[in-house]
Amino acid sequence: MGMGEIVWAAATAHTGAMMRTPKGDPDDLARADRVFQAFAALSASLRAARPDVLVVVATDHFLTFDQAALPVFAIGTGTAFPGHGEFGVPKRDYTGVAGLGEAVHAGMVAAGFDAAGARGLPLDHSFSCPLQLLLDGWDVPVLPVYVNCTIEPLPRLDRCLDFGRALGEVLRMQELAPRVAVLGTGGLSHWVGMPETGHINRDFDRRFLEGFAAGRFDEIAGWDAAEVVRSAGNGAAEIRNWLLAAGAARATGARVAAYEPVQAWVTGIGVTELLLPPGNARAAAPGHASAAGRDRHALERYLFRFDKEQALQEALKADAAGAFDGHALDDEERRVLRERDLATLYEWGVHPLLIRNFAGTLGLRYVQAYHDRGLVPRHGN
Repeated sequence: MGMGEIVWAAATAHTGAMMRTPKGDPDDLARADRVFQAFAALSASLRAARPDVLVVVATDHFLTFDQAALPVFAIGTGTAFPGHGEFGVPKRDYTGVAGLGEAVHAGMVAAGFDAAGARGLPLDHSFSCPLQLLLDGWDVPVLPVYVNCTIEPLPRLDRCLDFGRALGEVLRMQELAPRVAVLGTGGLSHWVGMPETGHINRDFDRRFLEGFAAGRFDEIAGWDAAEVVRSAGNGAAEIRNWLLAAGAARATGARVAAYEPVQAWVTGIGVTELLLPPGNARAAAPGHASAAGRDRHALERYLFRFDKEQALQEALKADAAGAFDGHALDDEERRVLRERDLATLYEWGVHPLLIRNFAGTLGLRYVQAYHDRGLVPRHGN
């Protein structure tokens, strides 16, 4: 019989843009300030709970995983989790509890969830941005739990809720970290690497938060996942992480500390603290359709490496003859890359997050490129 106790749980947005205070629009600045105040209050609440570990449920944006090796769920193992420090999020590395990740991984497999183990799992902004805000001036060991919310096929919404419930039981059965906190991150409505980037669907966000606050997690888990993405963006697929955290905590509902559609952050920002039941202690990127018949692996593998390897960047900028040596790219792919033809990459079905990363590294505006091609948002909500 274990002795783990879940003493705190929350679900928040994780956009790296939160590291930058909006400029210009005073209303946007006021909205951002309310978000920062909500995170500060959540940080104080977390610290008061005196956790031995903070379990963080998040995803990845082509910084750690790509199609070469893509788990649906993964548990971080080991005692060191480096942060990528990308998109303006300060570089910060995190420690873990010795043996905890391994025990949780084994427990989840025994429970029928064939998660991967990821030793020393590197953490992108989906983990590190909220951690920067919650652990401002103090620290606690973390246990990262990765959920694929980016690259199809994504896990079903109800499968994520079930995974969370099983994870909660495993955490309660272990003895390595008696006091456990759980954080789910992501969403709410936002589009990444898409023509709709910048749109925020307030109606979706409010409907989701109303159900989440009321504890209607099974109802949300029954939503049409494709419709969630259509109406609220590929970033809204990250509500999977909120459901997983709620399931792990046996939450009865949530207190919404803030909801702010911050235009400068191109995201509907939600900050919530989950409500734990008495006696709690012991008791899926979507994206756009692929161009038919085009094999994108070599092209996407090149783009996956591009923003990480300075040599690739310098070779392309210099238009070097051997810029694509070692990459199985055809002549048309090489031409499109040399011309920085972002709209064609999108029309070919290249993953929008890879386009966003490629454009950002080169200082290009992908949304403008899409609009110039006539790739307009598919809805007007």
